[in-house]
Order: sequence, then structure tokens, then C-alpha cells
Amino acid sequence: MVGLITVDELRAWFAVSPDIADARLEPGLATAARRVRAWVGDDAYADAQAESPVDEVRRDNLRAAEAHLTLHFALLGLNTVLRPGGVVKQEQVEGGVLVQYLNPADLDSLAAQYLSAAEESARPYARTDGNPPEGLRAC
Repeated sequence: MVGLITVDELRAWFAVSPDIADARLEPGLATAARRVRAWVGDDAYADAQAESPVDEVRRDNLRAAEAHLTLHFALLGLNTVLRPGGVVKQEQVEGGVLVQYLNPADLDSLAAQYLSAAEESARPYARTDGNPPEGLRAC
């Protein structure tokens, strides 16, 4: 496992449809793992990956941060449907059901909420080595 959570754990955490291929989630998962590691440093991250971590609460919070951050990164690709005629805003699917995708403003808002949740979970464990954690906004 590259990060702290697997695609299957992400699916269970957020009730992600099994119709969404792993390949659509894995890039976000890998990016989230790199970002959380950058926020907390190698030692804290390695401890969270350990089978028996020194700090189980930190592990659980970093797993939550990584899960939320994965959706932050994955949302754009999950919300974009491309057809030969271009990007789909809404479409009619089997049974005549009309599916409408989030507009850019709604998507940005949702992604920001996932980012905020990730930051709140990771912030107490942020590196304090004099280098501000990359991408972790101040309170």
C-alpha cells in the first residue's frame, strides 16, 4: 500500500459506487498520500503506516485526512464526462433519468470542503521543523 488507506477503504468510507473504476481513484489517493506525508513529515507518516503505530489516534486522524484529501483531488475527474461532442453538463441515462453534474462553482465548493476536513484532521500533527508544511493552510 502506497498510503494510509486503500481504494476499498475509501469506497467504504464515502460509499463510493463500485461502478467507478479503481483507476479513477488511485491518482487522487497517491497525490493525497504525498501531500499528507509532506504535511506531517516522514517519521509521523511512517508511524501511521506501521502495523502497531506508537500513536493510534494520530494514525486514525491521518487516515481521515488522506481519505478527504483523496476526494478533494479526485472530484474533478469524477465530475467530468467527455463525449465526442464535448464535456457533458447533463445527460439522460437508461430509463429516461436525467443526470446533472455539479457546475464548476459547486464542484470548487465541495472540493474545498474536503480539503478543509483533511487539513483539520492533519493540522495537530503538522511538522514543526521550521519548514511550513506544503499546502497546509494556516487556521
